[in-house]
Amino acid sequence: MGLITTIGESLITKGASVVWENRKQLELYWKTKIGQHKKKQIRFSMSGLYKIQIPDTNKYLLVLNRRIENQLQPVGGAYKRYGDDSLFNSWGYAPDNKKNGLDVDEKSNADLRFTVQGKNVLDVLKWFEKGQERETEPRREFVEELLHNGILDSNVFQHFNHKHIRRYSKNLSWSEYFNCYEILVFDVFELLPDQAQKKALIDISKHPLDLSKGYAVVSCDDIEQLRLLQNGKQVARIGQHTKLLINQTF
Repeated sequence: MGLITTIGESLITKGASVVWENRKQLELYWKTKIGQHKKKQIRFSMSGLYKIQIPDTNKYLLVLNRRIENQLQPVGGAYKRYGDDSLFNSWGYAPDNKKNGLDVDEKSNADLRFTVQGKNVLDVLKWFEKGQERETEPRREFVEELLHNGILDSNVFQHFNHKHIRRYSKNLSWSEYFNCYEILVFDVFELLPDQAQKKALIDISKHPLDLSKGYAVVSCDDIEQLRLLQNGKQVARIGQHTKLLINQTF
């Protein structure tokens, strides 16, 4: 009887642990499959970001957002999807638009910024988790934002390594900016520079601030305050998601 009791208690404890670990998924299931969000249009934004830390400092390389004026943020952006549209169309997919998103242009076509009906939210997340028919790292954005623009030397950074350090999700938060509920997913990758690349990052950190060049080296304090100051005056905003680089949330 004692053994049976022990096994039963073990199973209950394990079951409670599973429920606790998956509580966010259970809450999301309830809200989107049964609750008030079932028929609402839910916006997704699914991105990869680079943590580019200047060696031996608490400073980070950020770039200007091409859409949001005067905002600095991590290198990276929305993943792109591949394959046909049949699966997405079955979810009632609609690309970003000016009303509840950033709209779509030639450069942002196929970005993982879109809306689906709430009842399909979990299907989208399962698809994303598989990593099929989509980008799984922001290497393309690194090349476009830093090498093509000449911010970093493409010869020095022709090949580079990184590691995935965290995934952060924000589910069904209300966006005042986009006027809709959204689910945000960010993968954060840390650049692993070799010796030549470390020297290049240290060198760029010594350049005088010039936002016309499209980048800035900012401190941890700047990121916490979400603003960059020069001579006591704010010269740029810093996007909220940049806090993910310093192990904070937003």
